[in-house]
Amino acid sequence: MALSLTGCQNNASNGESAQLRKAKQLIEQGNFEEAFVELNQALDEAPKDPNLHINMGWLYLYTNDLENASKELTLAETLGPDLSETYHLRGALLNYQAQHSKDKEQARLLQEEAVQNFQQALKRDEKNNQTYLDLANSLSALNRQEDALTMLDKGFQYIPDKDLETQVNFQIATCAAEAQLQRYDEAIEDCNQALEFTTNPASRERITDMIENMKLMNPGLSQKIEAQQAEKDRQAEENAIIDTAASD
Repeated sequence: MALSLTGCQNNASNGESAQLRKAKQLIEQGNFEEAFVELNQALDEAPKDPNLHINMGWLYLYTNDLENASKELTLAETLGPDLSETYHLRGALLNYQAQHSKDKEQARLLQEEAVQNFQQALKRDEKNNQTYLDLANSLSALNRQEDALTMLDKGFQYIPDKDLETQVNFQIATCAAEAQLQRYDEAIEDCNQALEFTTNPASRERITDMIENMKLMNPGLSQKIEAQQAEKDRQAEENAIIDTAASD
């Protein structure tokens, strides 16, 4: 399962240790082994810091170690029960369990509990864009696509302008929700925007697969997409001719 780097976003905050900041950078780079070293060293110095346990919990979750992630969450809940990221991490763990449950009813109940925790996290930090994205994903899993789109719209405004990859993740989630609602025109538009801005090979592959799946579900869509692309190419060619003429 692909997980976004939610709890370990590399945003500087007051009181954050240098080791925690370095650990977040390592996680963003996918260097989990060194991140574990940094966080363990930080915990040796400040074992009662709930933020360190929260980030260690995220790191265990990213490495699919649910048992240790749950242990870190329990410690974080004891030390900082009302922190937004405590609720956020709990929601992510519930979402993870739901995705891996073979019992559909149990998965539904876990996702509903995840939604409640994400909502509690947003009550404490309404500007955390990643919490909106995680909430939207749980809502989508519950087939509450319209609610998911509402959360994506709200969260998008809190993404920094330079953070193109997070914007792409929101567009992918929006595309998926629109496709579930069979609003293929909107879905294709969001997917194409995501393709335009991402340089991540995995993201590009995922978006391309989503577009192909939509074509399979709606055979008439292929011709429409081809016609739209042809029109874009024609306009681009005309603009190029105009620019050339203007430069002359």
